[in-house]
Amino acid sequence: MSYISFLPKHLPQPRRQPTLDDFPPKPGKTTNAGLTLTALAGPGDAGLRLDAALARLFPAFSRSSLAKAVKAGLVLVDGAPARPSSAVRPGQTIAFTPPEPAFAAPAPSPDIQLRILHEDSSLIAVDKQPGLAVHPGAGRPEPTLAGALLARYPEISAAGDPERPGIVHRLDKDTSGVIIAARTRTAFDCLKEAFAGREARKIYLAFVRGLPPVTGVIDSPVSRHPTQRHRMTAGLPTGRPSKTSWRALRRFFAAEVSLVSVRLFTGRTHQARVHLASAGFPVLGDPLYGPRRRVMLKEFPSLAPLLRRQFLHARRLSVPHPAGGRMTFSAPWPEDFIVLFRELERLENA
Repeated sequence: MSYISFLPKHLPQPRRQPTLDDFPPKPGKTTNAGLTLTALAGPGDAGLRLDAALARLFPAFSRSSLAKAVKAGLVLVDGAPARPSSAVRPGQTIAFTPPEPAFAAPAPSPDIQLRILHEDSSLIAVDKQPGLAVHPGAGRPEPTLAGALLARYPEISAAGDPERPGIVHRLDKDTSGVIIAARTRTAFDCLKEAFAGREARKIYLAFVRGLPPVTGVIDSPVSRHPTQRHRMTAGLPTGRPSKTSWRALRRFFAAEVSLVSVRLFTGRTHQARVHLASAGFPVLGDPLYGPRRRVMLKEFPSLAPLLRRQFLHARRLSVPHPAGGRMTFSAPWPEDFIVLFRELERLENA
């Protein structure tokens, strides 16, 4: 497939046209740890209280939440419940099942306009606009994609969790592009299994800071940041296996910005954003992992006002259809991508 199909037809075509194949995965083993995390107590944990040892072994969680988990029976030591004050011995296996966060059920939101890419009796494919959360968060009763879908397709209330009706995967609030939802419980189970089994093929477009190599692969575990709870981080041994590949589609040397196509082989929170940032090419406009806006304002005053969100777009999604066969959905370039592309072209040709 030529990368030309990733660019709107009315934009000027680049001089170089690299082929965008679908980045075949390299052989390797991956593991799915599920919902239960396990760790082996080491010599440094000897004699510690269980709640203190948990804080060392599972740094992504607060000590108070871990203590509550012990009291709720969500922590097992060598297969048996234990008290927070229990002393830990080296060699013990500690299993921790994180509790599900509490989310409010979405309210139907008929006023939200949906850009429907496809609908049939099993699923709906939507081109999600930036700024719209996929489902409610804890203590965040804002309008959501789930609420908009519920207003238009009330039958999805029977598909999946009541807090996330029909939702089988997610996009970050300020990420645009293709997302699908199930209309029936059977379709929900089929699609969830496809995502869990790595059968979904996810391609994103991103503008990044820097001039990366033409291709690259990032195979690095992703976990919650040990001290900054709202962030994720790459490279910690306690993280979950995560793999991302990219292909540079266009480099804008004047602004040191590149347009890249990104494939996610796994589906971790903030995966594309944290992986690209860890490789030295953060997504433009990303408030958590990207270059500071004031730096861009100083170096390129014409670009800074355009960076109102992270420039990450779910361009294409291919999944096994619950009724059989395979379907691919593509979302067109969002308007802010086109505006940024044109400004980068102008700077390049100035």
